[in-house]
Amino acid sequence: MSLPVVNNKKILGAFSLAMIAVVAIIDLRGLPMMASYGLGAIFVYGLAMVLFLIPSGLVCAELATNIQKPGGMYAWICDSFGDNVGFIAIWLEWLNNVIGFPASLSFICVTLMYLFDPGLAQNKALVFTATVCILWVTTGFILLGMKASSRLNMSGALFGTIVPALIITVLGFSWVLLGKPVQIALNWHHVIPTMQASNPGIFATLILGFGGMQIIAFHTANARNPGRDYPRAIFAAVAIIFGIALCTSMAVALVVPSHDLDIISGLINSFQRIFTAFSMSWATPLVVVLIVFSSLATFDAWFLGPARGLVVAAQNGFFPRIFSYCNRQDMPAAILLLQAVSCTILSAVFLYMPDLTSGFWILLNLSSQSALMVYMLIFAAAIKQRLLRTENLSHAYYIPGGKLGVWIVAGTGFVTCAMALLCSVIPPTNINTGNFWHYEAILFGSNAIFISIPLAIIYYYSRRRRLEHAVAT
Repeated sequence: MSLPVVNNKKILGAFSLAMIAVVAIIDLRGLPMMASYGLGAIFVYGLAMVLFLIPSGLVCAELATNIQKPGGMYAWICDSFGDNVGFIAIWLEWLNNVIGFPASLSFICVTLMYLFDPGLAQNKALVFTATVCILWVTTGFILLGMKASSRLNMSGALFGTIVPALIITVLGFSWVLLGKPVQIALNWHHVIPTMQASNPGIFATLILGFGGMQIIAFHTANARNPGRDYPRAIFAAVAIIFGIALCTSMAVALVVPSHDLDIISGLINSFQRIFTAFSMSWATPLVVVLIVFSSLATFDAWFLGPARGLVVAAQNGFFPRIFSYCNRQDMPAAILLLQAVSCTILSAVFLYMPDLTSGFWILLNLSSQSALMVYMLIFAAAIKQRLLRTENLSHAYYIPGGKLGVWIVAGTGFVTCAMALLCSVIPPTNINTGNFWHYEAILFGSNAIFISIPLAIIYYYSRRRRLEHAVAT
């Protein structure tokens, strides 16, 4: 077994980094849920952008250019709060993705099944089997190296996300220009949505629909000029992400009735209805393939990024040494295989929940809760770093407004995440999550287990290091 090889190939510029962020954050799966707000999607997206997307982008730009160390956000939090808190953060970041991967893969499977028979998408055993197969094939592809992975990210963003988004936007707004009946009220007083009982429970998901800007910081070793390219990539990604999210949601809302918008199959139904309305049914399979391609690229970006952070944690002694192993392509092979095994086990949730939608939601919500805790630490790290910093680096980006500016920007993000975390424990009324107490037991029980694991690891390795030091002295 070889130790990790430091790969100094500088192959990622501003455009490549921006595309990694775009493909990691933009998720067309959220279109049906956002389209159900109608014209209110303008307000909801605008609020999410101001309260979360812009703060997270500014904070990540400052931290990434000031702390250019392997491990990305793991290094940021270690520098701010110590190695133990840093390990808890990278564990939660990694866990957030491991929990979310089965949901992402199930979406890919359901989307593919629509090409053959929509009825197959309700077969839980078939979805589970297909999910596991795609998981292991994709893991094998990632092990080929960063070059292949970055190409998949760029092509997935361009052809799998941007192209379908442009198609749906053009057709949706053409529908209005042609005088066809629209499915939402086009009055300005509908821009402020009605806060229904189901909304608090999905607030975390809405906010985290713009989460993931920290993903590019995991690739510091492969960035050509992080100080220059990170801010450019982040600001370009913010503009692209917000534009795509808003335009596509509005386009779907104009054409598709809200009762046909389902969080798993609603996206394909939306495309199908729009293409049928324009006598373009032949285009549905093509767009399905593009969406699957985009989803695979998103999966690739998240499967690799946090794994690299966990490798650094393993090198720092928080994990068995075997998990610091990287292959000849500098891919964290041991962590990737651990992820694949964990995702295989978690995918079994689809076999035991009342239906696919409820299983999808449970995984999505657990993933969101872990992510929100990580973001709270990232925002807190930005404030701590600015308070500790004694000199400014010439190559780094800084949030405008000095220390007050950082408190306002990072504080806004922190409070938003805290509110979203509180809202995430409320079960949505429009999804069958089963018995209320059973649902809460799953959420709180799972999180208790998730957080106790890194605490137990910290205790074990701290105790072992103390014993080794005592023996040495």
